Amino acid sequence: MKNYAFASVLLTIAAGVSLGACGNGNQAGPKVIDGKGEPEELATARSLAFRDAVKAPPAGWSGPVFKLSHDYPKEKPTCDSPWLRRNVDFSGKSSTWNADWQGYVQDIVNYVKEGQEPNLPDDPGWRIQVSGQTRWFNVPWMAYDGERGREFVHGLTNELSTAETAFIGRGSGKHILPGARKSGGDDPLFETWSIGYYNPCGAWSIGQQWPESGAPATYEENGRLLARGMPFPEGTVVVKLLNTTATEKDVPYMKGSTNWQANGHKQTGPRTYATCEREVREVHLVQMDLAVVDTRSPTRWVYSTLVYDGTLPGATIWDRMRPLGVQWGNDPQTFPAVPLANSKPLSQSVAAPVNIHEHYGCFKRLAGDVDQSNSSCTSCHMGAYAAAPGVEIKPGENVPPIFKFDGICDTYNATNASYFANYAYPSPFPGSSGDVAAAIPLDTSLQLQVAFAQYAYFKNSDPKVVPKSTCPPAR
Repeated sequence: MKNYAFASVLLTIAAGVSLGACGNGNQAGPKVIDGKGEPEELATARSLAFRDAVKAPPAGWSGPVFKLSHDYPKEKPTCDSPWLRRNVDFSGKSSTWNADWQGYVQDIVNYVKEGQEPNLPDDPGWRIQVSGQTRWFNVPWMAYDGERGREFVHGLTNELSTAETAFIGRGSGKHILPGARKSGGDDPLFETWSIGYYNPCGAWSIGQQWPESGAPATYEENGRLLARGMPFPEGTVVVKLLNTTATEKDVPYMKGSTNWQANGHKQTGPRTYATCEREVREVHLVQMDLAVVDTRSPTRWVYSTLVYDGTLPGATIWDRMRPLGVQWGNDPQTFPAVPLANSKPLSQSVAAPVNIHEHYGCFKRLAGDVDQSNSSCTSCHMGAYAAAPGVEIKPGENVPPIFKFDGICDTYNATNASYFANYAYPSPFPGSSGDVAAAIPLDTSLQLQVAFAQYAYFKNSDPKVVPKSTCPPAR
């Protein structure tokens, strides 16, 4: 789940924030809209925060059209969470994929798939309502970035591009699936387009943090700035669907996956895409990330990742989604959080016995099919912090670095020790000082970090001045 946005989205957008900070030129103060009595800037923030997509469907479009789900609960709900009643071992003394952990993850899967179509067809795609009630909600501000922001069909955002060899295996690659071909260093690149959903418990927190104004709500406590609605309450469920442009011709085990339409980047070659030009094409479900709040965990969170495997039997997409394992901590006793000579076996990341290509993260911590191999689900998301509202996010300067530091996963150093440490809301990032220590904790939500970054981009960018390396923001 390391990308939840899920991290490559964050890094790309955060870079755009830095490049786009050129001032809004509004020296005379905001104008007032007649009849509404509110600043023009406030009204613009509201419309941009909760817009559905970067670009609207073209005239004559007859396919699905995404609508942002942002009618967040006004009262804090209670969400049934059968996995919390499972007697699983968080001590790490028995870190094996057993019936308890398998049942824990299956409870979450059963919750997530309730009310969904068996094969998740393009229309309707992902249903946000179950039994007439809205069950799934989205994070605002993710349709502002002109390059990677939400597309109009299913509300997907662009993340990491994945080389063909990444679908085959990592490290030894000993689990190569039959028929999967391996190319050289010039193997094709496939784009990933994803969307995350929060259940009502998680959505209540989002709504507290992002009111109708479109500006983040914060408050000060004990000298620190905190975001309203944090931490996410127990019962929170997050699901993320990751879709690839790779087909079964490229990766044979994608056979039988979904065929969603997405307004993705126009492909100009096997490894190249037009940064700012989009066109509708097919994408296919390759990975599904799950995260739940469980206060028994030392980090408050438990992560699991499902991958699609078309070689499995079964009548539906859900039958062919296989869990890779479960993770509830960063394993701070394992390299590179400690020297290799002192490293102990993993005790907070459990791999499921699946017959699929090698997929591990750093030192075999849990990671997904199209995730970065030098991190892990938990370590990446634990770095979700924000600068003060309207302040551009600078990883390593005012928020923790994610992926972008020397020696990540390669050597024991202080940065790796912090990155793979265990901590829980509202603690400052381990080992941090100065502006990073003062960063606003977002309880592992990288999508909320993206929202803060995009709000800062909006506050500091002149729409008439577009950074050379980014596309124009949505207006």
